[in-house]
Amino acid sequence: MTLKAKIQDDAKVAFLNSDEFAESITYTPNGGSPKAVKALVVRERLQADGPDQGRVLNRQAEIYVANDTTVGIVSVDKGNDTVSFPVFVEGSAVTWRVVEVLGKDEGMWHLAVMR
Repeated sequence: MTLKAKIQDDAKVAFLNSDEFAESITYTPNGGSPKAVKALVVRERLQADGPDQGRVLNRQAEIYVANDTTVGIVSVDKGNDTVSFPVFVEGSAVTWRVVEVLGKDEGMWHLAVMR
């Protein structure tokens, strides 16, 4: 197994393991069917930059999802794809819109979402 393949596998098996770091969310591509996937959800309050510096963005979060056909997603339509997960870990799921691709590699997508 190559290092690249091992890193891709680690993204799915270690980081996106719901017994460790991940939780199940629902990803709905624009015009597609909802799909349950594992994701790392970062619910920390984001700090604004630029002219809005000092303001807190409490209606945004970041998620990490596998870049994989079977257990993740392989494309993102920012502004149109949605995800569902609770605002707080214990809560009921709400719908968030994917607003930005913050990063992507062979293993994972890093997405900004907003409700």
